[in-house]
Amino acid sequence: MPALTLALTLGAWYVREIRSMVLKELQKDYVTGLMAKGYSDSYILFGHVLKNCLVPLITLFSMSIGSMLGGTAIVESIFAWNGVGKLAVDSISARDYPVIQGYVVWMALIFLGLNVLASIICSAIDPRIRREARS
Repeated sequence: MPALTLALTLGAWYVREIRSMVLKELQKDYVTGLMAKGYSDSYILFGHVLKNCLVPLITLFSMSIGSMLGGTAIVESIFAWNGVGKLAVDSISARDYPVIQGYVVWMALIFLGLNVLASIICSAIDPRIRREARS
């Protein structure tokens, strides 16, 4: 139930964003050119369109990690699950400042690490990002 709660909160947003990215990409000239050459719709969609939507999608996922991390604290408290989020909420109630500071630093490190990983993945996927980083 807690995992479903976290998944449903961002799931609709992800679906809407992916749909808008794909529709925008389908209107580009290279898709028309591939259709004119006779390539199948599935090849165009999976081989080109979704591949070009991958970098913004990875960025979207990495930026929403912060809301997921914050949401786990609330979800753990609501469902009375013992976890780091519930510990943080209980520490706020008890004014246990060292635990709160440790939680904030830990979540910031996780968020930072995942965003650096997303940047590395995006630069590996798209050569234009590597070229831009060098200059």
